[in-house]
Amino acid sequence: MRTGASSGADGAVSEEAVADLVTRFYARVRADERLGPMFTAVIQDWDQHLQVMRDFWSAVLRRSTRYNGCFMSPHFGLPIEGGDFERWLTLFRLSAHEALPSEAAARAVGVAEAISDHLRRACERRAEATTAGD
Repeated sequence: MRTGASSGADGAVSEEAVADLVTRFYARVRADERLGPMFTAVIQDWDQHLQVMRDFWSAVLRRSTRYNGCFMSPHFGLPIEGGDFERWLTLFRLSAHEALPSEAAARAVGVAEAISDHLRRACERRAEATTAGD
């Protein structure tokens, strides 16, 4: 059920919808018993983090040029375990389908799934390299 201010007449995703997605998702993350403490331990300024995430998802969904950064490296310091990726995706899927029109939600979820897979593999490679170096 989509409840956010999601799209204009041309079907484009609005900045309000992007903000709604980010707000919904991170409210769920912060409330999650596993992910909440993990993120709260490393995010010092939630307002700044949420703005960066709005910029990132605006770049993905609206093709804006506001996001400048690497989405990978900030995640490497997190104590991520295998099931955390699916937990993160479940919360994201719920948020995307509430905040975005169907087509945009599917696109956002596809990007989130690709990011999750990429991060999972990178974290596994880093863990293997660390173990091999011991």
